[in-house]
Amino acid sequence: MIVVKGNTIMVSQNDTFLTFFKMAAEGYILKGTETVRFSIKENLGDLNPLITTTCFIDIANNIIRVFIDKSLMVRLSAGNYYYDLDLTRSDGFHTTLVYPSKFIVREVVHNDGAGN
Repeated sequence: MIVVKGNTIMVSQNDTFLTFFKMAAEGYILKGTETVRFSIKENLGDLNPLITTTCFIDIANNIIRVFIDKSLMVRLSAGNYYYDLDLTRSDGFHTTLVYPSKFIVREVVHNDGAGN
């Protein structure tokens, strides 16, 4: 399960993560040549993210798709984390698309064999 409230994202522990970010029509228009990354850290001051994934860019609809396989999501225990979304172009232009925001992993009751 994935719930988004504002910029806060809540997910079920050990689930595959899939979400989309729609770029505003009056804002940056994606060309498909950019690199967009979604990163998750335990603490804002941590040097290295726990997970970083390169996102798919849908230029026809100006949408960024974030997909993180369950095999990576099992790295996150239930608890509070932070994520951000950044874009880099080949000319060196770099910008943060979503400021660091809460990424909450919620425990689940069922046993789906996570980590097996």
